[in-house]
Amino acid sequence: MGVKYTSMEDCENSVNRLGIDVRSYCLPEWDNTVCWPLTAVNESATLQCPRIFKQFDHKKTFSRFCQSDGTWEAELPYSQCFRTTIPIDTFTDNSTKAQLEFYKSVISGAKLMELVGLFLSWTSLVAALFIFYFFRNLRCHRTKIHQHLFIAFVFRLTLKIILDVDRYVSKSPSGQGFGDSHSIQHVPPLCKTFEVLREYTRLCTFAWMFIEGVYLNTLLSSAVFGSPKFVLFYVIGWAFPIPLVIAWAIAMDLTKGKEGCWLGDVVSMWYWIFIEIPRNLMILANVLFLFNIIRVLVTKLRESNTSETQQVRKALKAAIVLLPLLGIANLVWLIPIPTPTNDRAFILVYNYLFLFLDAYQGFFVAVLYCFVNSEVRATLKRKWAAWRNSRRPHHHRGHSVVTTATDIRMSLFDNGHVPTET
Repeated sequence: MGVKYTSMEDCENSVNRLGIDVRSYCLPEWDNTVCWPLTAVNESATLQCPRIFKQFDHKKTFSRFCQSDGTWEAELPYSQCFRTTIPIDTFTDNSTKAQLEFYKSVISGAKLMELVGLFLSWTSLVAALFIFYFFRNLRCHRTKIHQHLFIAFVFRLTLKIILDVDRYVSKSPSGQGFGDSHSIQHVPPLCKTFEVLREYTRLCTFAWMFIEGVYLNTLLSSAVFGSPKFVLFYVIGWAFPIPLVIAWAIAMDLTKGKEGCWLGDVVSMWYWIFIEIPRNLMILANVLFLFNIIRVLVTKLRESNTSETQQVRKALKAAIVLLPLLGIANLVWLIPIPTPTNDRAFILVYNYLFLFLDAYQGFFVAVLYCFVNSEVRATLKRKWAAWRNSRRPHHHRGHSVVTTATDIRMSLFDNGHVPTET
């Protein structure tokens, strides 16, 4: 396999050490990951696959052709390093260069949009948590559940932002190569730890969405609603995901080996057994809860003699508003991933919609269940008025006192259609 060089200077200067006439050779070239050595024209250089991605099999080799004019083929052959469980050949079969370029540009744009959404969601959730913790009059059973959901979201987004920034920073400015040796992906123990924590926080997020569904369904369906069993909620939301993630991690370590990051965790049987199936069952339960919530709402609207149009409008509003809270929009993940040969419109819609729903979900949850809540807005207005008055102690003028309910009602179900929380 030849001598390994770890920098552009070492790679380009290696030809001087060899003392060979280079007129019939491709000169050594550094692609920001590996050094392609001096190679005779019309021959191929073969190297060991680098340990940089969990999708790469470092036991494999990959080759690059030295063309007859003494230049390297333009395309870097890293696809040869993908493990056999990644259907890379099937994915790119029959794809033209234009299709691959379009697909790459869509992915790049969608990932940028996702990164913006992650930061926006993180900031919104932290602000919402501060509001709920700071103002005592906003504390009730429902907002307590919201807070735990927000915390799970913040943990999950923090890990995702770290990993996404790490991938971005590790990429070379020229767009060549496969990254920097300082990347988290290149440190197997650290990479695996992040993978385990990320899957744990994702499961916690879905578990607390499930708890939101249980609480709302019970609140609307029961004539008498006592205090929620928060001990049970804590077990479901924070403890239940632990054995699932540990079992998945052990299975991956035993089957995929201890070197490098785990390959294709999203396509492995263990991932589906311990992660995907429990998560999708919680989403399915929330779908059933949503149908029941809409049914109860429509029944109560009919009892109040509202018009049919108003009933439909309020039912649709309930469904749309509850989608991010209950995580039902995540069902879009079940749609097969498009390939470069698919229709361009489908590629655009899928990638932007998928990443938009994933990255901005935390933002919508914070906005709908904190920032636009009438009780929260009234509380913030009172605090703002009190602060302004404290800045003008000698300025007296009449003012009205804003009165609010002692508990927070969901703005979605106004007009007394929902039993009062205790």
